[in-house]
Amino acid sequence: MKPFPTLKPRERRLALVAAVFIAGWALVAWLVQPLWDRLRELHLDVRTHAEKFQAMQRLLEQAPSIERDYEQYVPYLQSPDDDGTPQSFMKGLEALSRRSSVQLNLKPHQQKPDKGVTRFEVEIELEGSQPNLLAFLDELLLVKTLITIERLRISTAPTPGLLRATLLLHRLTLQR
Repeated sequence: MKPFPTLKPRERRLALVAAVFIAGWALVAWLVQPLWDRLRELHLDVRTHAEKFQAMQRLLEQAPSIERDYEQYVPYLQSPDDDGTPQSFMKGLEALSRRSSVQLNLKPHQQKPDKGVTRFEVEIELEGSQPNLLAFLDELLLVKTLITIERLRISTAPTPGLLRATLLLHRLTLQR
């Protein structure tokens, strides 16, 4: 085996500089860069947690107003005279039509469950005088139940002085 060749002073300096650069690169690549990346991730986590904490603090500060708003909408979520069934809702509509003195024809459709909400769809045909029909619609809009009116058509009836209205109504029930 040959002995390791001796290097001239200039070659030794170049080899030393190359070794320092390689060692520096290895130190940066294997130690400093991973630590720097981890530090950046930790700063991002701390910032994210601080923002979440501030958001929770704001919610806690707003808790009284949120509870007041909730209490305002509780009657729409739970009606004492309504047990949540489509039959009781239709009975309520019939009672409403009797109070308003309009003829009512109900065409219920199937219930449609959808992401925590059950939709009960009913098509309503009404016939009556203009004041009675508008009184029915006013009372319908004041009912403390979550409803949406998808379609409302009002036209004249064949009988003079009467109007005919067709509504497509959705009753929303929140599932627990």
